[in-house]
Amino acid sequence: MCGKTGIGVAVAALMGSFASAGAPTVDGTLDAAYGPLASIQGNSTGFGDNSDDHVGYSGGSELDGGVATMSNGKLFIHLGGNIEHNYNKVEVFIDARDGGQNRILGINPDVGFGALQRMGDDGTGNGLTFDAGFDPDLYLSIGCGDNADGNGINSYIDYAELRTNGDGFGAYAGSGSSYSIDGTDYIEPSTGDYGITVAINNSNIGGVIGGDGSDCGAPEDVAVTTGIEIEIPLYLFDWDFEGLPYDDVKLCVFVNSSDHGWVSNQILGSLDASANLGEPRQVNFDNIDGPQYFALGDEGEPCIPATIGACCFANGECWEGVTDDHCDTNRGLWIGEDTTCVECDLGGGNDCPTDIDGSGTTDVDDLLQVIGNFGNVCP
Repeated sequence: MCGKTGIGVAVAALMGSFASAGAPTVDGTLDAAYGPLASIQGNSTGFGDNSDDHVGYSGGSELDGGVATMSNGKLFIHLGGNIEHNYNKVEVFIDARDGGQNRILGINPDVGFGALQRMGDDGTGNGLTFDAGFDPDLYLSIGCGDNADGNGINSYIDYAELRTNGDGFGAYAGSGSSYSIDGTDYIEPSTGDYGITVAINNSNIGGVIGGDGSDCGAPEDVAVTTGIEIEIPLYLFDWDFEGLPYDDVKLCVFVNSSDHGWVSNQILGSLDASANLGEPRQVNFDNIDGPQYFALGDEGEPCIPATIGACCFANGECWEGVTDDHCDTNRGLWIGEDTTCVECDLGGGNDCPTDIDGSGTTDVDDLLQVIGNFGNVCP
């Protein structure tokens, strides 16, 4: 998929300004045509926080914010954040018409190597279940992995109808690329047989941090402007040619494992201070506070960014940019908001930590001190 021809676009030029009007340009970058974010992430990511600003590669997956709009007979979606290039999936469920499946059945089209079957009812009455009133009609799966040239990623898209009684149509919907050559970044949106277009710009290094606590995908209303952008023709929803009005479109989007078998804590609408949800067949969003979906025309609730600082460990290791809770869980010492590793002070700078009494030698006296204090609780 890589090359300098076709619809490759220099990312540096894309990020210079938003589109001023009309339909969004599908390039992975948030356009003004979308308006304000409809959903803002309020949970740190349990699927890794990306620190690489490469347009294709990403060391983690997060959904910092989401918004959608309709124009010219198409639905446009922008999801700020990243998708790790290890074939983890962004699962997009869209409710745009009557009918649909509030609980994913086990008799849906086989796309993405059994994606819906992995999340749906296995015959025991389970299956991924959405909030009451959210009955998706169309499913989209997006993943990516290294390209053959070693300079970026290829994306892979699948889609399926979610008819009320199952069955319906589904298919592979195309592939795109995001890569860098000689310092210039290119995005080639996916192309396929069904008019679905997806562009990935993985360069985000902002948004939420890693973990399972509260955080904010758009602190002080500063949206993550790069991520995954999607264009879907509305006729794909109209499989019985009714000419539907599409006046109440809702979306539930989440990050899943590469085999569609482990739901993360990155969901729009957002969870709050949650760990990864795990087995999809056991997930019931209706049992979780708040709506795990957003609608066209919504405006995301403000959120509070996590308080982060340095976490110091007795072995001399240090982590920066972590929360107090995350540091404590890993048995470190969190030294305060906005601190850095250079501020770690682990008590005296002893180059021989086994020399308990400071005599310059590790000997029996040190051992006796340890035995004498065995069982004491450290402050």
